[in-house]
Amino acid sequence: MPMVDTQLEKSNVLLLGPTGSGKTLLAKTLAQILDVPFSVSDATPLTQAGYVGEDVEIVIQRLLQSCDYDVARAEQGIVFIDEIDKIARKPDSFSMSKDVSGEGVQQGLLRMLEGTVVTVTDKSGHGSGSGNGHQQGPMSPFPPQGMGTSPQLPYPGASPNNSNIGVNSPLRRGVPMPGTFGLGSGAGGNGGGNGSGPGGSKGDVYQVDTSNILFILSGAFVGLDRMVMDRIAKASIGFGNPVRKIGDTSTPVDLKAMNIMPVSFAECTSAAAAFNPLDYAEPSDLMKFGLIPEFIGRLPVVTSVGALGREALVRVLVEPKNALVRQYEALLGLSGAQLHITRAALYAIAQQAIAKQTGARGLRRIMENLLLEPMFDCPGSSIRHVVIDSEVAGFRKRPLYFSKVQEADVEAAVWSDEQRSEPSSPSEPSSSSSPPSSGGNGVSVQQQQQAVHL
Repeated sequence: MPMVDTQLEKSNVLLLGPTGSGKTLLAKTLAQILDVPFSVSDATPLTQAGYVGEDVEIVIQRLLQSCDYDVARAEQGIVFIDEIDKIARKPDSFSMSKDVSGEGVQQGLLRMLEGTVVTVTDKSGHGSGSGNGHQQGPMSPFPPQGMGTSPQLPYPGASPNNSNIGVNSPLRRGVPMPGTFGLGSGAGGNGGGNGSGPGGSKGDVYQVDTSNILFILSGAFVGLDRMVMDRIAKASIGFGNPVRKIGDTSTPVDLKAMNIMPVSFAECTSAAAAFNPLDYAEPSDLMKFGLIPEFIGRLPVVTSVGALGREALVRVLVEPKNALVRQYEALLGLSGAQLHITRAALYAIAQQAIAKQTGARGLRRIMENLLLEPMFDCPGSSIRHVVIDSEVAGFRKRPLYFSKVQEADVEAAVWSDEQRSEPSSPSEPSSSSSPPSSGGNGVSVQQQQQAVHL
């Protein structure tokens, strides 16, 4: 059937997941692949219109700034709003004042999410004025000191006794001083003499239609997993029912026994997938968390990302262009030292990040603690090799230092740590019972296979 007069609409996305799971990177990568404007905003400083804080229209203004104020491109962009769980509605018992940063922000985002024309005023002087930096209005009432022999008065009619709160002073009369608060006929900087500069009240006005702008909202939603488990888990009362620890969100539940419909086709065919309670979040759970029903209805796609596992964190350490291992090797390379991190040490670092529940962002903290001393010891010394093995990664001993003539000892240290690590898979060649011999450049082939030497 041919599509005749069919109007396609967008589907906004609500992304649930713990911190450090790659939610922002996922949206940013999507925008790069599609080659559309992209902006990242934080929902924490947003407030209801008329109150101190940022209005919700600031997210559209940032999108315009990302595409150099091209309205046509901005209307096909992606707006990413992080920390959306921070604008959840607060219970009435918590505060007697109006919730201007919670429910008020959700109500302000309703029309924008559904699609409306947003008026954005740019007061930064973009595209207006001559930009020559010369003031075209009257001179300032505060002339530079040292000009002339007569004493300089702060404003016309003031007494020369350095008092600015006299009977005839403008502050006493309640009128603004001339040349201030944008009342002069000119404006400095790029105002162009029409008061449209940063100090004026006017600015460029843009009309942006948000009907085709994709909104991706994300947040950690701490505590939502417990709400989901309380709804889908069987009570630990009666004979034959499993006893579940209070707050347990990792033990899988029998969805068929609880008459819970699967949320994806993968759950119907694969039983080995990791259990994530956020996969079963329903609108009732989000309303219990603090989102209003009108706000949830404008987010038809609710998905979640799980916490990164050990293998994923190891790949984050070594594979990206801005991988942490590459960064620290470049930093130590400025001092003429080479960094050797064994694979067992990488797994130990990833396991610490999992234990601390900090995700990929916690890897830099661990790496900083590990390499703090080497980054101070290597400059101006004879250290040419720094080895981080599993014991060093577990903070059981200090990093190993080697000079230029100890390249064989470097390989022996790496080889011995690989022998203590978990056994290799059958497809990998078995390691010999003696340390590998160094080649012409001091790095053997077996070391390149077993250690991460970038």
